[in-house]
Amino acid sequence: MYSENNGTLGGALFALATAIFMLVMYLYQSNLYFSSGLSVFISVFSIAYLCFAISFSLYKDRGRFWIFGAAMLSLMLSMLAVSYGIFESIPKIGATALGEVFGVAVALAIIFPTMVIAMLGFYFWRHGIASRHSKKIGAILVIVAILLFFYYQIYGFGYKGVNVDDETAIAYYSYNAIANGQDPYAISINGILESNATTYGFTPTMNNQIIGYLDYPILFVLMMAPFYYFAHGSAGAIMSSANAAAYLAFIIIAIVIFAASVEKSKLAGFKALIPTLLVISLFFVQIPSVEYSIMLVLLALVFYSIDKWYAFVFLAVAASVQELLWVPVLLAVVYIFADRGFRAGLKTSLGSAAVFLVINAYFIIQGPMEYIRHVFAPISGALVPFLLSPFPYLINSYYPVSINGLEYLFYISIVLGAVAVYATRNKLMIGAMSIMAYFFLYHSLITYAALGGVMIFMALAIDAGKRNWHKKKAHRVRKYKAKRAFLSRKMMPGLIAIAMAVFAMASVTLYFHSAYSANFGISATYNGIKNNTYAIVEIKDNGTVASNVSVLVSYSGNGIIENTEGFSASEPAIITNDSDCVGECMAENYINYNILHLHGGKTYSVAVLIPPNATEMRCLLYTDDYFYECPRLMPGMFK
Repeated sequence: MYSENNGTLGGALFALATAIFMLVMYLYQSNLYFSSGLSVFISVFSIAYLCFAISFSLYKDRGRFWIFGAAMLSLMLSMLAVSYGIFESIPKIGATALGEVFGVAVALAIIFPTMVIAMLGFYFWRHGIASRHSKKIGAILVIVAILLFFYYQIYGFGYKGVNVDDETAIAYYSYNAIANGQDPYAISINGILESNATTYGFTPTMNNQIIGYLDYPILFVLMMAPFYYFAHGSAGAIMSSANAAAYLAFIIIAIVIFAASVEKSKLAGFKALIPTLLVISLFFVQIPSVEYSIMLVLLALVFYSIDKWYAFVFLAVAASVQELLWVPVLLAVVYIFADRGFRAGLKTSLGSAAVFLVINAYFIIQGPMEYIRHVFAPISGALVPFLLSPFPYLINSYYPVSINGLEYLFYISIVLGAVAVYATRNKLMIGAMSIMAYFFLYHSLITYAALGGVMIFMALAIDAGKRNWHKKKAHRVRKYKAKRAFLSRKMMPGLIAIAMAVFAMASVTLYFHSAYSANFGISATYNGIKNNTYAIVEIKDNGTVASNVSVLVSYSGNGIIENTEGFSASEPAIITNDSDCVGECMAENYINYNILHLHGGKTYSVAVLIPPNATEMRCLLYTDDYFYECPRLMPGMFK
């Protein structure tokens, strides 16, 4: 049970660690061209943060937890210091970090005071400290917070906003399909994305296509529908103005709902909320799309209602926005099973499923297979890996497995998280175990893990870890005993389940590594520079099965922002061939037209064009099931 007098310093240390983690990973995500050694350090640094998050969730109320917190924070800072002293890429991060200071400062200058004023308003509203005028004062303060937010966001500091990307384009054209009476899951905008690649970008898939269809539940579109409806102009203008309005609207909605949800006693002891405000403010720096602001709204409502009978409504709504929220929604349902009993858990599960179907049923009925295939695509091994997550990166670097193997590891991590939440009956663990699951997702963004950290602080602030125990004494005694029995024999089923999940992870890794070695087994080395224009890449197929391998080149320019060439939508073409596979090395009607036909045991020489402004580059090789990242071609190798 949460105690006002315990864990304050430990909470502040964990908030500081979370802020450091978010900022470091924010820079890492923007600047991917590090030596492999540094990427290993960043992965281990992330795992250290995960351990801190789990420990904080479980033991924050222990009297001397702050000692452990200080040790963990020191460990994380030491790792960053060591990496700074060893790897030459770090000075680039420092130079780029200066460009990010303004964004962080703007977030703190706008979001932090807005949250403080809004919470002060709800403090007046709920505590009645000014007698009959308290509610009026509270309402005025909330209105002042909203007006200041818009004034400083738009006029004072300049509008930050979010970029229009392929998700935005998919949502907009799906909205048009609904308005015209069409099934949004049956349309494709591949052509639009390919012809506007530099504007919207696109998400490549392992089968050499792109995501050009709606691959989220329907509220992903409907949440934006009012903004599209009132916007005017060309498609690009509508998307831009709708995105701008939605970004501002949902941020302020998230702030107000969170302020209204914070537990009454926490509002009175306001200083304890400062770490929470810091973490949530920094999260807004990293939001890549409007939907992440919507997620904050829904997660605040989930944690506010989780001990109430109507929790299933907000759980279903959250699940209907984006698959990313399926992880905390599932863990929240598991928590309800553990904390309130089987009957309450079953009612919540059935209620959530029913509301989800009500929201999505019309679109499911129009095309059940299309809906299922598209909505499950982002979690079904369909996307080309984006190895920011620590576990897939380390596995891919030292003991590679197939994409299906990484997919199964992600599913097992969710099961492991569910067992941990059920065994501990701790709602803070919903956030911590969400972080762990996102750390196993092979196409993860830092925003995913940062969202898990925000969840921990939301849960802490909204009800301070307290339980809505029922009035019956027998029930209270039973739950108290369950809490005290954390390390007793009653915990054995949970410990056995955790051991089985870890064993399953090990088995999956061994099995799919064996398949990777036998069926793919690709390795690559650089073999000099040709005519100061091409990097010669020697690609050896150590496997036993012939395969068509797609080749991409990613490179960094002076601004160390990632670029990718090799797609049919980008110019110029970057692959030529010094081998005998000229006829088989190119393919039409694919987003990536550079395809090598490889045979087991043979070596191929491929000339990769070095873009004029490249300072570092690497090649990426993949098939439907396997992925390989070549060693980086670093600046010194260009000379």
